[in-house]
Amino acid sequence: MPQSLTRSLIFRAGLAMAGIVLLALTSMLGSIMIAETASGDAAAINKAGALRMQAYRLLSTRLQVPVDDDVLRQQIELFDTSLNGSAIASLIPDDPQHPLTDRYASVTEMWQGMLRPALLTAEARPPQALAAQVVKFVSEVDNLVGQLQREAESRIQMLRLFQGIVLFLTLVLVFVAMYKLLNDVMPPLRELFHVVNRVRHGDFDGRVDYAGNDELGLISRTINQMNESLSQMYAELEQRVEAKTSELKRSNEALRLLYQTARRLNGSAPGSEDFRDVLEHLEQVTDLGPITLCLSQGEAERAYQRISTQLGDRPDFCVAPDCGPCLSGERVPPRVRPVVVSESDRRYGVLLLQYPAGQPPLRWQLDLVETVAGLIATNLSLAQNNDEQRRLALMDERAVIARELHDSLAQSLSYLKIQVARLQKLIHQARPQAEQEAVIDELREGLNSAYRQLRELLNTFRLKMTEPGLEAALNETVREFAQRGELKILLDYELRHCPLTPNEEIHVLQIVREALSNVVHHARAENCDIHLQTTDAGQVKVCIRDDGVGLPEQHARPNHYGTTIMHERAAGLGGTFTMRNRAEGGTEVVLCFTPQVTAGSESITLLGGA
Repeated sequence: MPQSLTRSLIFRAGLAMAGIVLLALTSMLGSIMIAETASGDAAAINKAGALRMQAYRLLSTRLQVPVDDDVLRQQIELFDTSLNGSAIASLIPDDPQHPLTDRYASVTEMWQGMLRPALLTAEARPPQALAAQVVKFVSEVDNLVGQLQREAESRIQMLRLFQGIVLFLTLVLVFVAMYKLLNDVMPPLRELFHVVNRVRHGDFDGRVDYAGNDELGLISRTINQMNESLSQMYAELEQRVEAKTSELKRSNEALRLLYQTARRLNGSAPGSEDFRDVLEHLEQVTDLGPITLCLSQGEAERAYQRISTQLGDRPDFCVAPDCGPCLSGERVPPRVRPVVVSESDRRYGVLLLQYPAGQPPLRWQLDLVETVAGLIATNLSLAQNNDEQRRLALMDERAVIARELHDSLAQSLSYLKIQVARLQKLIHQARPQAEQEAVIDELREGLNSAYRQLRELLNTFRLKMTEPGLEAALNETVREFAQRGELKILLDYELRHCPLTPNEEIHVLQIVREALSNVVHHARAENCDIHLQTTDAGQVKVCIRDDGVGLPEQHARPNHYGTTIMHERAAGLGGTFTMRNRAEGGTEVVLCFTPQVTAGSESITLLGGA
C-alpha cells in the first residue's frame, strides 16, 4: 500500500514543529508590536505629570510681585509646547468617543479657555481664585495622567493575554504531539523492538501487527517480510543441515562397515560366518535385504555355497541348483539387484540384493554394496593366492628335499653301491682277505658318512624358523651347536638394516649350519665367531672363523659332499664361497653375495659402511 503524505510521521512531526515555531514567531511579533505601541506611554505620562508642576510654577510666577512678564510668557509657551507636543498628542486616539481623547480635550479646553487667559490677566482676579483654577486644572491633568496609565496598563494586559494565549496554544500543540507520540508511535516501536529482540535470539516467528501507512507501518511490513524470509531460509538450512548430518552419519556407518569388513575378511581365511556377519551389517546400514551371497567357481552355472541374511539361508526366489540365471545376471527375479563379485576379471560369484517394491536401491547403497562385493572378492582372491603360494612353497620344499637327498645321501648310496659291487667281484674272484677287508672298511666308513648325512638332513628338515627373521634362526643354531660340541660360539649379526628374501635366509642358514657342523666334527676348536655384515659394495658377507687345527691339504674327500653343497648354495645366491686356513690358526669360511633388494636396482644403495 502506498504511503500517504498526511500519515507520514515525518510530515506530522514537521507539522507540529512548524506549529510550535509559528506560535513562537506570533508571540514574538505580537510582543514587539504591543511593545512598539506602548513605547511612548512612559514619555506621555512623564509629560502629562510635568504639566502639573508647570501649572504650579506658572501660579508661583504669576503671584510674584512684581510679575516678570517675560518669564511668565516663556513658561506659558513651554506649557503649550508640552501640552501640544507629540509625546502626548501621538497617544491620543482619533476616536472622539475614546476616554483618553475626551480627557485630553478637556485638559486642552480648560488650558486654553480658563487657565491660560487667567494667567495672562491675573490683575483682575484675586490670587485665591487663580489658585483655585490651577488646582482644578491640575485635577484635570491628574485625570489625564490616570487615563494614560490605564491605557498603558491595558496594553500590558493585552500583551499578557496574548502571550498567555500563545503559550496555551503552544502547550496544547505539544500535548497533542506527545499524545500522538505515545499513542501512535510508541506502541508500534515497542512491538518492533520486541520482534527484533526475538530475532536477535534466533526466533523468527514474531510478527508486527501494526499496519499503518506511515514509516513505522513500512518498517513493520519489511520486518514481517524479513522474518518470513529468514524463517524459510532457517527452515531450509535446518533441512540441509539435517540432510548433511544424516549423510555424514550414513557415510560414517558405511566407512565403519568397510573398515570392519576389510579387517574381518583380510585377517583370516574366508568362512561362512564371516561372510554372514558382513552381510548382516551391510543389511543394517543400507536398510535393504535380505542379501544373499552365492559363490561359484569361475563361469560355473551352479553355486557351491550360498549365504543369506534370510532365515534358512535360502531366499524366496532361489531355484537352486539352477543357479545359472542369477550367476550370469541375465535373468533375475523381480526386486532383486545382482552385484557381481569379481577381482581382476575373475568371477567368484554374485551378491543378490532384494529391495521393496517401487523403491529401487539408491546410488550410495549400490556403491556400498559394490565395494563390499569387491572386498569379498579380494578376500577370496587372497585366499586362493595364499593356497597357490602354499602349494608352490610345498613344491619348492619337495624340490629342496630331493636336491639335498640327491646331492648328499644319493651320492653316498651310489658310492656304497659301487663298493658292494667291488666286494662281490672280489669274493667271486676269491681275492685275498686283505683286499676284501679294505673294501669292507670303505663300506663301513661310507655307511657312517651316509648315516651322518642322513642325520644332518633330518635336523635340517626339522629346522623351524618359529620367529621371523634370520637372526632368530641363527641364535637357535648357535645354541644347538654350542651344546652339541661344547664349543663357545659368538654371533655378530649386523644385517638388521638389510632385508633378505626367505630363499636367501634359508641358504645362509644352511651354509652356517654346515660350517658349524665341520667345526664341531673336524676342527677340534674351542672358539668360533660368526660375523654377518654388509660391505661398501652393497654385498652381504658371512664369515665363520674358528681356532681349530685348520684344513688338511686334501680336505675334499670323495665321499663327503658338504663343501660341494655349500659351493652350490653360494652359486645359487649368485655369490662366492671360499674356505682357507687362517695365519693365526684355524679355518675361515667366507660367503659373499648381492641381496635381491639391491640386485639390478638403479636406486642409491645404502647398505655399505659395515
